[in-house]
Amino acid sequence: MGLSQVEKNRFKSWTLLKDYGKGATHLMHEMQMTKSVDGFSLFYSFPKCPECRELRDLDPAQNTVEDLMLRIGYQEGVGNNMGVCLFTAEGMPLTDDPFFNTWSLHDRHVEKESHLYVIFTPKENLPPLQPAQPVTEPSGMDTVRCHVMLRGNYEVKINLEDHTLADLKRGLAFESGIPSHVLQLRDLQWSNDTLEDIGINEDSLVHFFLSSLSEECPNIEQFLKADIQPSVQQTMKGMSVFFSSLYSIRIKQVGGFQNVVAYIRRLTGCHALAQILYQLMCRNEIGTKVQKIALVEGLYILFRELLPNRSSKSCDVIIEDGEVFEYSPECWGYLLSQSERESIEHENFAPMSLCCLSTRIRFSEPVRIANLPDICERSTVLRAVNDGEKMPNCTLEDMRKSIKKDTRKKEYKEKIILSIPPMMKTYPLWLSYAHVPGSNFRVHPEKSFSQMKEDLVAYAHLQIIPPLQPLHGFAEAPCLMYLSEKEVDRNLCHPWLRCHTTGEIAPRSRG
Repeated sequence: MGLSQVEKNRFKSWTLLKDYGKGATHLMHEMQMTKSVDGFSLFYSFPKCPECRELRDLDPAQNTVEDLMLRIGYQEGVGNNMGVCLFTAEGMPLTDDPFFNTWSLHDRHVEKESHLYVIFTPKENLPPLQPAQPVTEPSGMDTVRCHVMLRGNYEVKINLEDHTLADLKRGLAFESGIPSHVLQLRDLQWSNDTLEDIGINEDSLVHFFLSSLSEECPNIEQFLKADIQPSVQQTMKGMSVFFSSLYSIRIKQVGGFQNVVAYIRRLTGCHALAQILYQLMCRNEIGTKVQKIALVEGLYILFRELLPNRSSKSCDVIIEDGEVFEYSPECWGYLLSQSERESIEHENFAPMSLCCLSTRIRFSEPVRIANLPDICERSTVLRAVNDGEKMPNCTLEDMRKSIKKDTRKKEYKEKIILSIPPMMKTYPLWLSYAHVPGSNFRVHPEKSFSQMKEDLVAYAHLQIIPPLQPLHGFAEAPCLMYLSEKEVDRNLCHPWLRCHTTGEIAPRSRG
């Protein structure tokens, strides 16, 4: 009939329903009754939320992560200009990839009565879901089998002598119903040569993983670029001070920041904020786009609580909401000093490798084999089974079972793979969620603003110096250096520049 694989599956389901005849209505009624009895619900909270909120009457097989985002936004009345970022209770981001947000709660391993954390942010901070490009039905005399991550095998009609990987990808998009920009080659390098020339034939199985995000990993300077605007818009000067302060602290405090993370975690209860601070400051690793949003939005709320506002009593200074980030050094000075004796007993992380140990390639379909401590890639196990190669301490029968059998540990690894973009090869999973409730940004500063400014003297890397001072050897690196607000307004660049260990003035980074 010329149907695609997706259409064949839909037709099969329709035919099955039709065969039930008059019993179909009774079957649907039973399904609805079962759903209402089971009562799948979730809980969520957000910064300064007075109490945990509940989402009821969810269908984990039908409702998607995107449905959750829309429903939470509507329930909280945040407006059409605001987006929703979701995190697990431990602080792991869930909504970086717009494609995976279209998957069901079941497929994303969101369990019944899970607790989620929500951060609201302007929609322009979030990547939009790219529209699927129209694809035509593939044609050819040859058939190539393709395996798509967590979605199974598909057969694509193609001409091996004439067609390229681009043609194969478009054909697979038609057969699978998955947008072509999401299909990424797993084991092959991209080539414009014909399929025959790069060794693909009708006996081949071409593997694809799924992602709409880049595999290229930005460096720290790119990650700390001022390209995220918090919900309360900050001045250009404030954004530059904020990100440059982070950069300076990262250099100065490397390896000695866990007590600060623990203190911020206790003050805020925002484990998403603590998670990205741990990655950035303690492990010298970047985070995802959604984690960067948690960094900016979370620190804005915390800094706002630390600084005097119009309702503050016995303070001669008023810091307006749009100027909060201009006082990032004072806030960091306070946090550094107050956290010196903070316990880190609950700062326990498990470094999760997202790559297969034998191939060093990122997981697509992780499986666990009996008697083996490490998680393996399904395609690697399947290839070994077909070749009759046994792995240490297990039989071929154990290996065959592992391809089909799901385990809880495998599912959680899969949950991380679907949540963390392919640019990241490891993820430190926080383990002590049950022991640290946090104060949910209910902060009562123990020092006045004038004391915070006085205490800043103890932190040379957070003090602002004139632009020529490093040339005379009077500045300790790293430090923050002031140029001019006028130049900032004109060039849209950072006014606070980093002075490196050489004592030379660093070139201004634009953007």
